[in-house]
Amino acid sequence: MEADRVRLFHEACKSGNVEEMGKLMTESHNSCKELFECSCNKLDEVENCLRNGALGARLTGAGWGGCAVALFDIKQSDLEVLFWSGPASGIQLMKC
Repeated sequence: MEADRVRLFHEACKSGNVEEMGKLMTESHNSCKELFECSCNKLDEVENCLRNGALGARLTGAGWGGCAVALFDIKQSDLEVLFWSGPASGIQLMKC
């Protein structure tokens, strides 16, 4: 299932279909959370917050807390949502 998402994500990247990329990222997070149980409340909270302004968001790394990645259309998103957080090491924005 996750391997299929990786292949579909690669195809979406090649075609520039950012909506599909975002959908696949969110599906991946939900799979990690529900099937593999490798998320945590804080990551789920961050993913939910990001989803309200992002095309997609998911945990990254090994899971169980740590990192999330999100895909935004900079023209359509209120980037203030990115600065919602509790104590953390910070946020890094990369323009692609």
